[in-house]
Amino acid sequence: MKKTTTFIACILFAAALSAQIVPGQNHSGLKAKYDKITMSGNEALYHLMVNPNPHASAVANSKAGATETLIGTSTYDLQSNGAVQNRIVVHDDGTISAGWTMSQEYNTTYSDRGTGYNFFDGTSWGAQPTARLESSRGGWPSIIALGNGGECAITHNTANSLINNTSRTNIGTGAWTENTVTPDYLIWNRSAAGGIDGNTIHMIALTEPSGGTWTGLPFNGVSGALLYYRSQDGGITWDITDMQLPGTDSSAQIGMSGDVYAIAAKGQTVAVAYFDDWGDSFIVKSTSNGDSATWTKTTFLDFPVDKYAMDDGLDLDNDDTLDYVYSTDNCGALILDDFGDAHVFYGVMQYRDDDLTDASSSWFPGTNGIAYWNESFGPDTTPATVQDTSLWYSDMMNDHWIVQAPDLNGDGIVSGVDSTGGYALYYGSRASMPNAGLDAFGNIWLSFSGYTETADNGTQVFRHLYVTKSEDGGITWKDPVDVTPHDDWDGMQESVFGSMSPVVDDKIRIVYQKDFEPGLAVRGDEDMVDNNDIIYLEIDTAGLFDGSTTAIIETENNLKINDNRIFDVLGREWKTNFANLPKGVYIINGKKVFKTN
Repeated sequence: MKKTTTFIACILFAAALSAQIVPGQNHSGLKAKYDKITMSGNEALYHLMVNPNPHASAVANSKAGATETLIGTSTYDLQSNGAVQNRIVVHDDGTISAGWTMSQEYNTTYSDRGTGYNFFDGTSWGAQPTARLESSRGGWPSIIALGNGGECAITHNTANSLINNTSRTNIGTGAWTENTVTPDYLIWNRSAAGGIDGNTIHMIALTEPSGGTWTGLPFNGVSGALLYYRSQDGGITWDITDMQLPGTDSSAQIGMSGDVYAIAAKGQTVAVAYFDDWGDSFIVKSTSNGDSATWTKTTFLDFPVDKYAMDDGLDLDNDDTLDYVYSTDNCGALILDDFGDAHVFYGVMQYRDDDLTDASSSWFPGTNGIAYWNESFGPDTTPATVQDTSLWYSDMMNDHWIVQAPDLNGDGIVSGVDSTGGYALYYGSRASMPNAGLDAFGNIWLSFSGYTETADNGTQVFRHLYVTKSEDGGITWKDPVDVTPHDDWDGMQESVFGSMSPVVDDKIRIVYQKDFEPGLAVRGDEDMVDNNDIIYLEIDTAGLFDGSTTAIIETENNLKINDNRIFDVLGREWKTNFANLPKGVYIINGKKVFKTN
């Protein structure tokens, strides 16, 4: 169990502008304590309250260009402790497989928990499932399709402490069979299919951590070691097991966390991204289908201290004041383009180890943003020195802070009725849970769960799903569009854990979890156990961003800045007018002028 101290802070943002770090903006606020727990699903939850009048499923909502379909339900509402798994596969013939962690019980033991699965046959979805795929209790499914025409749901099995592969030979039809991937107790798995013939399964999972409520032993000196497995015959045999990838052994890690990683494969290329908070965040990649000696590591956020341990005390400038740091919020996404290049997205979070006696850290729930990285940017080279008084952040992150939950009421801040406390506890940024895809033109599409300040139940603000897009390789991004407004309930529908198909055509396809209450029952808020809808959301790409654009005008590299200037932390000037351009707000960085709408 990790205790975390919370500082409440309202983060100021200009409406619809890219948000970067403002020194000092998070250094004060109300303080609250709570427990941050990484759940395996095997915990005893008898203390939770059961709703005596559980909600029935809501009628699926729609807006112009978007359609929702209810494909299942679950009372177990923690779909991930961090990064969202691949839960949707759009097949070449237009059919779709979708999965999620499911329980139909209200007794908090969730003894029936396992994979909920539904299939779209090209015309309609199947009946909502009431029973798991597996014969025994499990969760955290990765849904993958194989080149041989079969499909798999790979889960961690908490009943028998192993990794389970439930598969069938024909997508969408036939009986499911179960096989053990490994009898070792691995948790929080992720899987992807690749290889020349599409029959290679790449899997990563964490060994049981040691200490606290965990009883595992360190693996080669690492508590909770991230291990790689490979099968080249669709899961029948596994020719690589228990492999520690570069950057994951004891030379770089003390311990690793569950669910803070993602995996993607395309052809012979496979990549894994790790989204740390108090350590480096990086990808490891192989272009030889995962062969042992072919993996290379690239760090996209170089944390200023290696192998930092809670209560060590972070004081980079030696001024006897503990430093604040920006890092990931553990929620990230990874996709590969047609060239095999990795694209990475993650929620941004600020932290501070401000009490050196409690083996815990502090976080700032008002932090609002998602950062982006791709391999063309190269590794992060930010020095281990403070950027401002007692504040460190990655230049790579700050240069590519691409989107945030929007300021919907135009008051210059992103805050709602819960901004001073009582907010839904996902332990993430106000823009978090990113998922992404690419279309045939190379455009990058990003979905995320965003704090929606104008939608609340009187005490807590709801999250909706938003979508943004880049048409220039990630340099600029559209203003985010709310694709789950739920106008029928004044926006009072919680939309989280969006898993987006990495293939975008004329549609964006997302499977997500929706309910009537912000936060979760299993963790965090510990709300009453209630029904949650699993929704398939389909969005037309045409016209999605009409009226929401960002203009970019090339200017001279040696642009001279006059007096009377306002700068942000990147050294960019902000003006309300520029040259002979139309009236607007412009950001000038010496190379380009960005107009914001």
